[in-house]
Amino acid sequence: MRASDEADRIVLRGRLHLTVDGAAFLDAGAASILFDLADPPPPQGADATWVGVRVARHSVSLYPYHL
Repeated sequence: MRASDEADRIVLRGRLHLTVDGAAFLDAGAASILFDLADPPPPQGADATWVGVRVARHSVSLYPYHL
């Protein structure tokens, strides 16, 4: 996974995984980033694909979570 900064955006890159219960997480190597999904849902066929997620800087919150 790679995170970069594009002016007022945060860019996260990695492999997206969709779960059967409608959740999603980004595989970040040794860590996973859980996503709170909104409508519309990710397109079919998006599971296990490499993605780049661009989000407004003020819309990102990270919280540590240990399984």
